[in-house]
Amino acid sequence: MTELASASSTKELETKEGSSRSLLVLTALSLLATIGLYSDVCVWLVKNWYGNQDYSHGFFIPLVSLYLIWSAYQQRGTATVSVPRRRDWIVAVGLISLGVLIRVFGIYSRVVTLEGLSLLPHLLGVLTLIFGVSAWRWALPGICYLAFMLPLPGPVAGSLSGLLQSVATQVSTYIIQILGVPAVASGNIIILSNGEVGVAEACSGIRMLYSFFALTVGACMLIDRTPIEKFLIGLSAIPIAVAANCIRITATALAYEYMSAKFAEKFFHDIAGWLMMPIGFGLLFAVLFLLERLILKEPDSTPMGSPRRARK
Repeated sequence: MTELASASSTKELETKEGSSRSLLVLTALSLLATIGLYSDVCVWLVKNWYGNQDYSHGFFIPLVSLYLIWSAYQQRGTATVSVPRRRDWIVAVGLISLGVLIRVFGIYSRVVTLEGLSLLPHLLGVLTLIFGVSAWRWALPGICYLAFMLPLPGPVAGSLSGLLQSVATQVSTYIIQILGVPAVASGNIIILSNGEVGVAEACSGIRMLYSFFALTVGACMLIDRTPIEKFLIGLSAIPIAVAANCIRITATALAYEYMSAKFAEKFFHDIAGWLMMPIGFGLLFAVLFLLERLILKEPDSTPMGSPRRARK
């Protein structure tokens, strides 16, 4: 009996070691295939992050995504990871095929953003191939978060930038008038008594909106709040980004009015641009403070120290 038990345990150990080696080989091959297929897309993304200030936050998105996946895996990944079955392989092949179709469509339609978007179902398919469909529970949020590293399509970015320019000009002009400074909005130009302040496309606030929206969504995935609070926090990214940009434009216009145009353009305008993110953080903390006061938590109905009644 002892020899049989020993032989059985040895066989199980060999089986586990064999499956572990197979998993490592499969993981290595999947990573190599992903690098080979998407190396040009990754190079394009890095060049875009470096060359376009509106998407410079893209350098941090993969790091945050890896942290989200790793954190979720540490919390409940060991309980949900299972050996892939035939159904998992079918789903994985379907996701990888979907990624290929999206990329082919992006190539022929000359929409490079679609090529980057195809990386998301591909990565989810690779994870499904290695860990099974159960990996979606801890990997799906992090994979979806990678969408924030992609630049917006040209028509979408142009329309959104134009809308933000118009809103920023009108709101900033109204604030300047409230502060007692004569100001009139003409298109995307604020006419002052001592000069004009043009709200250029670079000052539309799209950079602040996109990066801050990515920040708030990542924070919602990490903080322990109710679904309503998380929804409101994510939604607050829009007014916060607009408000921070209007503060920047208003401060620059006041510098034009009460100081020299050279000082406002070369010094104050750049400093105000760097201060937009800290201002946004301050407004976000104000939102969190208000939500903490407005949304009441339901207290535990059982008093502390009193035993619960046993069910009959």
